[in-house]
Amino acid sequence: MLSRQTRQAAGDVAWLIRQAGTTARVTRPTPAGAGSFFGPHEAGETAVGEIPIEVNDLAPKDLAELGCDAVGSVLADSGVQENDFVAVAGVRYRVSEVKPQNLFGTVTHVDLHLVMERRHG
Repeated sequence: MLSRQTRQAAGDVAWLIRQAGTTARVTRPTPAGAGSFFGPHEAGETAVGEIPIEVNDLAPKDLAELGCDAVGSVLADSGVQENDFVAVAGVRYRVSEVKPQNLFGTVTHVDLHLVMERRHG
């Protein structure tokens, strides 16, 4: 494929993600206690920002095979990292895996494997 065609494909994928009309709020855990006897733990979170996301509609069987509760596609330059938190439509997930998707050497988008946060209260 020509570089022009791969750039066009990447632009088309970005357009599709934006057209989904869904945004996610991304926060990143801030570790504390790095030198403590018990090791580092999450002391709080830092807001990263809001990004467009397309939540993929997968069958429960497929999600079980992937080991996650949801899969979302985000723009290639979103900056989301593993262990970040992503809040979509009132549901909060932890990012368990970040998978860049390539088309002939060009990253068109990134798939996020999302695990629903289960808080004990």
